[in-house]
Amino acid sequence: MSFLRTGRRFGALVRTVFPSDPSTWLLLLGATFLFVSLNLRWWPRTDSSYFRPLLWAGYSYAMSLPILAAGAMGYYVGLVGCKRPKRRLFDSVLLPVAVSLLAHLIVAFFWFRDVSEPASFVNQLPGAAHVWTPHLLRSLAVNLSTGFQFASIGFVLTATFFVLLMWGRATLPFHLPAASLSHADSAEDEQHNTMFFVWMMIGMVFLTSVPGYMVDGLGILAFPSLVRRGPHAIGWLGQVAYALSLLVFVVLALGKAGRRLIPAMFRIPRAKYLAVAVLVPALVANLWPLISYVYARIHWGEHGWGKYATPSLDNYFGLPEVATIWYVVPALVEEIAWRGYLQPRFIRRYGLVRGIFLVGIVWGAFHFFWDFNSFMTSGSVVRHLIERPIGTVCMSYVLAWLTISSDSILPATIAHAAYNSLLTSRAMPTRTPWWPSILLWIAVGFVLLRFLPARSTDNFDESHVPSAPGAEPSEV
Repeated sequence: MSFLRTGRRFGALVRTVFPSDPSTWLLLLGATFLFVSLNLRWWPRTDSSYFRPLLWAGYSYAMSLPILAAGAMGYYVGLVGCKRPKRRLFDSVLLPVAVSLLAHLIVAFFWFRDVSEPASFVNQLPGAAHVWTPHLLRSLAVNLSTGFQFASIGFVLTATFFVLLMWGRATLPFHLPAASLSHADSAEDEQHNTMFFVWMMIGMVFLTSVPGYMVDGLGILAFPSLVRRGPHAIGWLGQVAYALSLLVFVVLALGKAGRRLIPAMFRIPRAKYLAVAVLVPALVANLWPLISYVYARIHWGEHGWGKYATPSLDNYFGLPEVATIWYVVPALVEEIAWRGYLQPRFIRRYGLVRGIFLVGIVWGAFHFFWDFNSFMTSGSVVRHLIERPIGTVCMSYVLAWLTISSDSILPATIAHAAYNSLLTSRAMPTRTPWWPSILLWIAVGFVLLRFLPARSTDNFDESHVPSAPGAEPSEV
């Protein structure tokens, strides 16, 4: 009975953290597909030299920038809202995407029709020029790969939502069911500012990559010898530029009132919370290697005693490199945004469990711009779109407990940075797979919130509503 009751409660929770209007999913998913398509593969497999696809990749990247902007505007219309959503959807989302997709097809039509360098998907007759038929054009569109495919799907989803909106069958902006609101409901002007901040962190965060790209490009052009001798030096400078730009971006997004709250986020926590912040990521990262090592020892004891060498700890465990301490900097900047600024507002509006859940969703979507690359298949893109929010939601409950209990973002920062360093360190010979990691984060978060409840959920001075900067919806 308790299991069924828990299942019903979980189902009720899921229903209250999804949009009250199901058609909103069309816009949110469509904007997401448009937004992530920029970094995917936009060129087909060809028999030409590498230089040709590289040059084509540059052209396609430039032609895909309007799609990125359209995805950001789709997020804005869905999350923040505006006075003329129909016009904004058509002028700023559907029209730029349609033009960009058509431009890709036109340029690809002339680019890959050269008889001397035919595309591998064109059924060409020996010694004859290409005979372009609707079938071959359709094959060309399909073989422009994942970028073109996801941008096209995003266009179709957004267009479908636009039609429903024109018929009065859809609503804007995105909002949750009334049952999800807590009794201490926040003011609507606070909610508008909060959602503007959410949009900034999801839809405009790609701007923080520009300084890093500039540093990488200038380093390659100006110091080619340094790149050949130590390519990691240029990469490290790019990471520094990214961290600084992210810090500036977050501070600006917080607004003047929000920036006044930053000192309160850096209270010195008790040692026990710092210990939990270190031990939990170590547990999650090393439990699977420990299980693997114990299994190897048992198997060796049964079948390899006296025949093979004893399984070595070095093959299962390792310590992160000293350089990974750098993860503290971007983790700290992110925790200012998530646990320091956004979490108290979502908890006040939606309650503890729902508020933390929604912070995890926003945190996961924040990473979408960097999560995808041209080597990913369609299946891996869809899988990552699902796995990333699940992972951040499960981690959010542990980081939220650390922040609420300690009245500081420092423990959450340490846990965040420690897990990133353990997750990406090349010194870890055995890594915990994704699904055991998720189960461990869920288990730790449940234990902390269920048996060690935090004494307060209002960590920082929020007697006034911090405002996020931005234009009124009518000006966008």
